[in-house]
Amino acid sequence: MRLDQCEVAIKEKKNEMIQLGMTKGLQNEETISCSQELDKLLNDYNRLLSDSKHSKPIDHNDDYFFMLSKLAYKLLSIPYKYFFTY
Repeated sequence: MRLDQCEVAIKEKKNEMIQLGMTKGLQNEETISCSQELDKLLNDYNRLLSDSKHSKPIDHNDDYFFMLSKLAYKLLSIPYKYFFTY
C-alpha cells in the first residue's frame, strides 16, 4: 500500500469508527474491532513513513539556515539608534 492510499484508508476507517461509536457505543464489539483495524492502518502508515523510500533524510543545514535567518531578522529589526550610543 502507498502512503496516499493508506491516508485515505485511515480517514475512512476513522469516520467509520466515529460513526459506530456514536450509534452503538464505545464498548460495542464492532466499534472495538474497527478501532483495532484503525490501529493496524496507523502502524502500516508509520512503517511506510520510516521506510527509506518515503522518508526525507534529515538535513541539518535546513535547521542551521532557519536559525541564521531568524537571527538576521532580529538584528535587522533593532532600531538604528541602538548601534551608536555616545
